[in-house]
Amino acid sequence: NRLLPGSRAMYSRTAWRVGAGCSAAAAAGVVAYSNMPTVEASALKKRYSIIDEADVDGETVAVPKWQPPSRAEMKEAMKSQEFDVLVIGGGATGTGVAMDAATRGLKTAVVEREDFASGTSSRSTKLIHGGIRYLAQAFQSKIPPNTLMDVFMHLRYNHEYMKIVQADLFERAYMIDSAPFMTHPIPMMVPLYKWWEVPMMYFTGKLYDLIAGRRRTVPPSHFIPRDEALYQFPSMKDRDVDGNGLKGCLVIYDGQQNDTRMNLHIALTAINAGAVAQNHTEVLSLLTSGTPGAKDYKVTGAQVRDTLTGETYNVRAKQVINACGVFSDKVRKMADPDCREIMVPAPGTHLIMPDYCSPDQMGMVWFTKDGRILYLLPWEGSTIAGTTDAKGEITFEPRPTVPEIDFILSECNRVLRDPVDYSTVRSAWSGIRPLVRDPKADPSDTSKLSRDHVVDIVAGNLVTIAGGKWTTYRKMAEDAVDKAIATNPELKAAVQSGCITSTMQLVGADRGGEICNQNFDRVTVTLREEFGIDKETAMHLRHNYGTRALQLALMAKNGGFTTTDKGKTFYKKLHPKYPMLEAEVAFACRHEFAETATDVIARRTRLSFLDASATLEVLPKVLEIMAKEKGWNSARVAKEDKDARRFLETMYLPEGSAAEVVKRGASKKLVKKLTYLAPEN
Repeated sequence: NRLLPGSRAMYSRTAWRVGAGCSAAAAAGVVAYSNMPTVEASALKKRYSIIDEADVDGETVAVPKWQPPSRAEMKEAMKSQEFDVLVIGGGATGTGVAMDAATRGLKTAVVEREDFASGTSSRSTKLIHGGIRYLAQAFQSKIPPNTLMDVFMHLRYNHEYMKIVQADLFERAYMIDSAPFMTHPIPMMVPLYKWWEVPMMYFTGKLYDLIAGRRRTVPPSHFIPRDEALYQFPSMKDRDVDGNGLKGCLVIYDGQQNDTRMNLHIALTAINAGAVAQNHTEVLSLLTSGTPGAKDYKVTGAQVRDTLTGETYNVRAKQVINACGVFSDKVRKMADPDCREIMVPAPGTHLIMPDYCSPDQMGMVWFTKDGRILYLLPWEGSTIAGTTDAKGEITFEPRPTVPEIDFILSECNRVLRDPVDYSTVRSAWSGIRPLVRDPKADPSDTSKLSRDHVVDIVAGNLVTIAGGKWTTYRKMAEDAVDKAIATNPELKAAVQSGCITSTMQLVGADRGGEICNQNFDRVTVTLREEFGIDKETAMHLRHNYGTRALQLALMAKNGGFTTTDKGKTFYKKLHPKYPMLEAEVAFACRHEFAETATDVIARRTRLSFLDASATLEVLPKVLEIMAKEKGWNSARVAKEDKDARRFLETMYLPEGSAAEVVKRGASKKLVKKLTYLAPEN
């Protein structure tokens, strides 16, 4: 499980120019955009499913050679060509649409106002799930039932919920298989304090497994008795608030991911398949031809602005697909100012607490007093708790409220022996779930929300994909592209294949088996044995980069991101409490389109989501590395510092008075750093 003997010579030849800008392959990629090949569907599938080539061949680990073109190269391609499909929105669904369209042979571009996964896609519960709550709602009109009589009084069968669960479980299997280096099954206990809950929940868990079928991809659910439950989750209470003793737990399995890293790898896979992508590029208006309201009226692209440089240019396309989440109505109204709004924002808050709040390999899920589901899960060396479900407003910078944080903490205290309060919270953040009104419902009935995703078309043949959830991004993308092809004759003539994404893997997954034969433990061992990286950091790199971790390690070793003590090499870490390396900042700048400090701390390393205080401590180092990589002057560094601090405030402090959270146990020192809270307050 080591690098091949000949691979040591590769350190000097670096075909993809590690540590020195873009690769030769990346530079050649721009030429390919202007002359996309026409191939048979079978060859197309092969091309896009076996593309993780290595610099050396063999039976053991080798370093992959592909790197994406630079942002500047793709920008020039976007300005100079006409595309088959322009996707607006760089979240999970938008990059998923770009990946789907590009792998069908369509010339594809995608633009994002902020950064990839800068919105809701970065603020999920990090689960890949089939919807255990929907399964319960298929048979119960009251959730949760409080007595056995409740169970019988509220029995029902709703097939719509069952169809959603079945479809979501199929997509759960796809997501777990698509990035096996990053995704993994996560067991979650459902505590049972009443005897009748045991057979009811056991049946629910087994039905969940049965619906998943052969593509379950996770272990089966099972019941464990009280003693075993308390052994595996020692901090769980052995009695509920009503004094009922713990009878045992149902253990169910779903999948877990790192959402922003997953989003980035979807974007990289789309680029690898021929798409061009631009983050920090906002749509100012849609380009159109014909007369609004007439049959010849058509959306033909968009006028966009690079928010980093201020440059404005047009992107021409035969078809535009709107995948802007909660902001979808804004784009829809650019095409048709009179169209009915369909988006309904639903903010949800999550808290990050220390790792001791949950075991390393076991989570917990339970019904709240008002029938919602709350999760307590290990994630990235911490514990994530959430989420809430409330009405709210559409905003680019959502933040939690004090009542939402109080609710999550109080619910955690219902099931945990050791009380938690705001002093336990390392970060608190909110995301806006993009619910969508059912287009078939009466326009005057605003309460009718679609339980599934919706593909909508407005004047000019603007296709909008909205609703759904992270787990179903691939199916949403497929449905959107299918609809665009069905309604656009030009796409019908250009498409070279049907959808192939259900059997694809993402960049970093060793799709051709040339890097590690899809045994990612080999990557971990190589990072430890050949590069001398400690176990925790090696696991972190493997889980977040896949085979690309070898590229990063090679860059770090040769790029000045190490220190030597008594003949031993150490890789510089951003913070002593966390495994992130300084080299990850440079890698993000060179090969992952990180353009701002917030891109790095929030969506490449995730540190701001894990620990606001630690992020403040490492911010100067992040700025120092980025200034060197990007050539920033002192004014730009000062701006990035200010913007990052403002963002960090939304990751810790809820709406309202800062003094209020200090009273609840928040770190006064941290609050002062974030808000300049006066000492007398």
